[in-house]
Formats: sequence, C-alpha cells, structure tokens
Amino acid sequence: MNTAMNALDAALGSADPATVLAGAWEALDLGGRVADAVTWDGAGDDLLALTAAQECLAARSLLPLPGTGRPISLEAGDIRTGPDGLEPYVTLLDRAHRALAGLAEQDVQLGEAAEHAAAAARSLAAVRGQ
Repeated sequence: MNTAMNALDAALGSADPATVLAGAWEALDLGGRVADAVTWDGAGDDLLALTAAQECLAARSLLPLPGTGRPISLEAGDIRTGPDGLEPYVTLLDRAHRALAGLAEQDVQLGEAAEHAAAAARSLAAVRGQ
C-alpha cells in the first residue's frame, strides 16, 4: 500500500496536468472506498464517513477517467484503527485538493472538484476525531 500511496503522491506533484488529473481521480477513488469501509466499522461517526465518500464521488465525477492504471488494492487490514488510522488517506485527499486547486485556473470544473476533495478530507479527518 505504501508504494501505491507514494506513486499517487508523485502523480499529484507532476508537472503534467494529465498525470495530476489521473492521480487525483485515483486518490479520490481510494479515499471514497476508505470512507465507505469506515462507515460500517463502528469506530467513528458514520455520517461523516458517508459524507466523505459522497464528496469523493462528487469530485471524481468532475474529472476525466484515467487513461491507464487500475484501482489501488484496499484490504480491511490496510485501514489502521484509532484516531490516527485515517491520517494517510486524509493527507492524500488534501494533496488531491491542492493539486486540483493548482489546475483550477485552467477550468472552473477543476476548482469545483478541488472543493469537493477538500470537503472529503475534512469529513474523513473528523470521522474518528482527528
């Protein structure tokens, strides 16, 4: 999982807008799946987790599909328990927000996607009281 997260971080920091968009789509996909998983784990605020999942979906719907790649594998054991267990995913969603905001001057729709990504990060961070 760490290798995949590092690859996403690199994609979000790329100078190539297509690479950034693909990285953001994948980060939002992963964030949404994590939020879906923690909605049902009973270890936090399920409404905030559901909100995070919906925000990820809303942001992704505004982005083009990635041309290559496949979803990052996510196993139940990948999501750590406790208040800091969601931190890597919150950080990734925040990074996606910043990357999309950096492209927003090219397209208003990307600015809207960036705002959804920021809302997803905030909601996911609050699920377990981070």
